Amino acid sequence: MKYRNPLTGVCILLTFLLTGVSTTTAQVTFPKQEKPQGAPLKTDVTVTLLMEADGSALYAQQWGQTFRDLGISIRTRRAVLDDKPAVEENVRGTLREVRITGTLDRNGVIQFPGRKFARNEVARLKEWINELRVYGAQGSPDSKPLWGLSNEQFKKVFAALSEATPVNLQGLTLDQAVRKLEFPGSLPVRFDLEAQKRFSQIPAGDTISADLSKLSKGTVLAIALKQYGLAFHPSRTPSGSLELLITPWEATESPWPIGWELKLSRQKTAPRYFELIPVELSNVPLRDVLVAASKASEIPMLLDDYEVQQKQIDVDEIKVNVSKKRTTWGILIRDAIGGTGLVRKLVIDERGQPFVWITAFEPRVQSPKP
Repeated sequence: MKYRNPLTGVCILLTFLLTGVSTTTAQVTFPKQEKPQGAPLKTDVTVTLLMEADGSALYAQQWGQTFRDLGISIRTRRAVLDDKPAVEENVRGTLREVRITGTLDRNGVIQFPGRKFARNEVARLKEWINELRVYGAQGSPDSKPLWGLSNEQFKKVFAALSEATPVNLQGLTLDQAVRKLEFPGSLPVRFDLEAQKRFSQIPAGDTISADLSKLSKGTVLAIALKQYGLAFHPSRTPSGSLELLITPWEATESPWPIGWELKLSRQKTAPRYFELIPVELSNVPLRDVLVAASKASEIPMLLDDYEVQQKQIDVDEIKVNVSKKRTTWGILIRDAIGGTGLVRKLVIDERGQPFVWITAFEPRVQSPKP
């Protein structure tokens, strides 16, 4: 979507100065990397089995042969008081050593942190060992909380995405916008193959439409990508390095959120959102109302253009009429989008700055009763 200068004829009893943003026409070829960055690691997995009962010696022999068949070095010994299951990792250069310690009970079941295996579950054990060889002690990031990151890794990513946006991305192409966000070298941005295809289909000269200058980098990137049907999330690569992986919106199971739930009450988070202001509108385009309200309240009120287009809602045809009265920004926006198929939500960015996200209504699908 090309950036559109808002009209200035918004009949609100406050005077708003709406300024346009010049469109940057220079095109930059965004580097597309098909594989994660980071040197490949050669991983050596070793196992220590701790026998908890006298009757587990036979099982220890059987498991020993199983691990040797998997190419794993194993040693077995009696458990002592301080012993407990563990998965540890040590990296030296391009060599990674993963040491896993598990207990073996009298029934032949071995238990490691967060998982256990019986004698008839060798296939599942092999799958886990292969996962450790690829991803190290943390295992595959798929289907894990915090996108498979450790708490320390997530804090680093969140800190980087909480930084203030250095420039306003409005009027920039997507590739220019990503570059301007200046993410650290330890957190590169990568488009997956399907995202690269969608990126290549963006018309030349198409630019970021929203004024995102007040928001933090993570929220800004999420909104800029969503305009083009893309999303991102932090990803841990097999080498253990981190990246921001861009994927098609529909194919992203857990995208980085566009806005976070409030930590404080709505009134404490965004007091100006609830201030009484004099209003009188006559047939004013909704987009112009949102721009003017954002400037006057200093709370960004942003439209989810991608979902609006997917639901075939013609926002440019929505006109707002409000008789002369005093009301709050929240009620004004609620009434402005009422009956249009749009919904609004007050959320915060990574720094706690409030903004209003306006998207298409998505009916809840109830699970069938048993």
